[in-house]
Amino acid sequence: MDVQVIANLEELKLSGKDITMICHDHLPKHLFQNLKSLEIVSDKSDNFSIGFLQRFHNVERLKLRNSSYKEIFSNGEVEKQAGMLTQIKSLKLWELSNLLHIWEQCYKLDSVFQNLETLEIWWCNNLINLVPSSASFENLTTLEVSYCQRLKNLVSSSTAKSLVCLMKLRIDGCKLMTEIISSEGDVEEDEIVFSRLKWLSLECLDSLTSFCSGNCTFKFPSLEDLFVIDCPKMMIFSFGVLSTPRLREVRKNWGLDKGCWEGNLNTTIQKLCNNKLPPMVPFSSRFLYLRLLCHQ
Repeated sequence: MDVQVIANLEELKLSGKDITMICHDHLPKHLFQNLKSLEIVSDKSDNFSIGFLQRFHNVERLKLRNSSYKEIFSNGEVEKQAGMLTQIKSLKLWELSNLLHIWEQCYKLDSVFQNLETLEIWWCNNLINLVPSSASFENLTTLEVSYCQRLKNLVSSSTAKSLVCLMKLRIDGCKLMTEIISSEGDVEEDEIVFSRLKWLSLECLDSLTSFCSGNCTFKFPSLEDLFVIDCPKMMIFSFGVLSTPRLREVRKNWGLDKGCWEGNLNTTIQKLCNNKLPPMVPFSSRFLYLRLLCHQ
């Protein structure tokens, strides 16, 4: 092992076997002092070992992929290692087929991810909730959730209020998701402002009926790009007051086709819903139909 080479590493990928080996070796305390990005793959453990991060004092980007975790952060470990998690700016969870939750509802981890800027979750098919309703992400700029088949909503209205820095939101292929923001309790009037959100994409969401089914007021003062693609049950964007002063179209595909706009967002979504193609149209016919629509 070339200690000097390891000491200069800024990116590292480890397997579950590598973790076991490192934990049993008496390595220098500051061996990984320059490491900024850590990826862990093929770990057969039920839980991610947060204590293992003690060896990586300056890691800012953490990616966990193709592992057996049922839970990422357990309360006992987080209380001891909270300082290690506050340095994480990017967290990516990919292909964690056993994952049920990132942490349980009863855990109070509000401040642990105060510096998190990017959260990406892909192909976690058993994930039943993203984060507890008490979770706060005040510095998050990018949130992407794709192909998490058991998720029924993304975040609570309380968590949504904390997303004051969010600039990009993409939800794709979550077949059971009925709404993006879940309303809480009997709150009749609530206001959520996504002050910096510029880009929003809702794709292949078979069960989505609206962005939020509650009576929340939503303000999107910076939103310019909105994609609503293959969301067959989406009849309205939201039921409360809605403000999108910079939005000029809703795009229904990734092509160069001009988007749709009917004066306001709810009316536009209703128009797109009424113009949806009939089911079971062959792909070639569907493509031709879309081309004809573009030339009308």
